[in-house]
Amino acid sequence: MTKDNTISDLPVDHVYTDHVHPWEEIVKYVLSKLRRNKDQQAVYAKWVKETKEEYGSVENYLKETKIQYPEGVTFLVLPNDFPYSVDPGIDHILIWSKTPIDSELVSEILEERYGSNNWEWTYFVNPPQWQSVPSLPHTHIFLRRRPA
Repeated sequence: MTKDNTISDLPVDHVYTDHVHPWEEIVKYVLSKLRRNKDQQAVYAKWVKETKEEYGSVENYLKETKIQYPEGVTFLVLPNDFPYSVDPGIDHILIWSKTPIDSELVSEILEERYGSNNWEWTYFVNPPQWQSVPSLPHTHIFLRRRPA
């Protein structure tokens, strides 16, 4: 990570553009090519800078304001406040967890909450060098209603 919380070791062709990712591309390129559009990335970078100034770190902000587990709860499903650029109708959510969770549990959570009869999804965990808050385990989920 660089001082402004951008990724310094991304592939050379990793650029922020105005491209909007359709579902088929999300599934195919779930990790290697997905990104925010350049305007949303600028908003995110500004937010990170301001958040670090106020809270000391993004982790501190998340722990103080968003990632608070009620008694007996080990994971939270929340919208991504800074989603990647995707087609309308595709949601980018996060599963935050107290400890890293495996794909079986991710699938169980999604099945219980959304149901694969009505929704389809794909998900990933960023490699450690790309994680914005490595101390807070979270899984990126892209989902959409199944086409009729």
